Amino acid sequence: MQRRIARAAGIVIALLAMLGPQTAGAAMRSPNGAAAAAGSTSNPCGTSTSPPPQTYQHVIWVWMEDNPLSKVIGNSAAPYITSLAKECGYAKGWLDDVINGASNYVPGVAGANCDDETIHAVAPKGDTCITQGLSPAAKCTASSCKNTVAITSIFEQLQDGPGGSWKAYEESMPSNCDASNSSSKTAPYYVRHNPAPYLSDLRIAGQHQGNTCATNDVTVPTTSCNGTSCTPAETANPFYNDLYGGALPTFSFFTPNACNNSHNKCTPYTNRVTNADQWLAAWLPIITGSPAYQSGNTAVFIMWDEGTFGSPLPNIVVAPTVVPGTIIPAATTMNNIAALGTTEAMLGLGDIGCATGKQGDGSQCPAGSTTDLRNLFNI
Repeated sequence: MQRRIARAAGIVIALLAMLGPQTAGAAMRSPNGAAAAAGSTSNPCGTSTSPPPQTYQHVIWVWMEDNPLSKVIGNSAAPYITSLAKECGYAKGWLDDVINGASNYVPGVAGANCDDETIHAVAPKGDTCITQGLSPAAKCTASSCKNTVAITSIFEQLQDGPGGSWKAYEESMPSNCDASNSSSKTAPYYVRHNPAPYLSDLRIAGQHQGNTCATNDVTVPTTSCNGTSCTPAETANPFYNDLYGGALPTFSFFTPNACNNSHNKCTPYTNRVTNADQWLAAWLPIITGSPAYQSGNTAVFIMWDEGTFGSPLPNIVVAPTVVPGTIIPAATTMNNIAALGTTEAMLGLGDIGCATGKQGDGSQCPAGSTTDLRNLFNI
């Protein structure tokens, strides 16, 4: 009986994929536009009792902002995130310890933020580092790109390897690979929340397949949030279309705008955590209801950039093989670079930066940088 049910579910998913992104997406949503609990989207973890895939087809990162663990998971202002963490898995020792006083996005994808493959909040003399307040050049020459670093990230690893691909989906970004900051009060975009424009190998023509930032770092329409719920724009939405159109890249980096990622408190919300909670409640079921996730070969990491340095960050790991209710105790430490190394392993890539355990100058990396999340979360 279970085999017949599984076979029928597989046929439905295949038919939805054939119908195309808009039709398939409509079938996954309720008539009022809210995300429907279809295809295990109400509880996306624990749906597979098979061993985790040795190599995943897709890994998706969703990055949120500026809150410690204690203010998110378990907070009444974040009922969806709290429920999702309990339905899937999270760690109490996922530390905000990578870098203090500078953006964590570049070290998150590269394991370093300086040209010498080290991590520094203030650039040492003679080195270039992505530090607080630094904006990348709007335009690059044929040989240089101001305020960027020439280090390898997971983006270059994938586009230079056989069969790999990446996209960064940036909500409310004015244009692809935009190096500016938006002043919008309702849909602000901050370039510091977007790592690709800071990586010169993705910006300079002739390096690593040319200016791939211009084609792979793409703008996503603003999600409408009214204080009660959020509704993603599905029309002309590259992330939605890639999810339901069979075009999802190997690695996806999805950044909400600075309202929806809880960085800013934006009207009509009185609590910025609630804004992020409702945004994720709208988007996560779309992700887990997609053919890519339902195939069993996709995992999702929901991560926070920073909170209180030295304290635990919120985090959720979502995959069909994650045992519901997984809670990794605080004694086991990890950080966002551990997620980098784990993602590299899941995609068959080698380690870079502090995912190797050593900085470029041989010094130690932040605690927890090499923790193996695959075993801990059964991914």
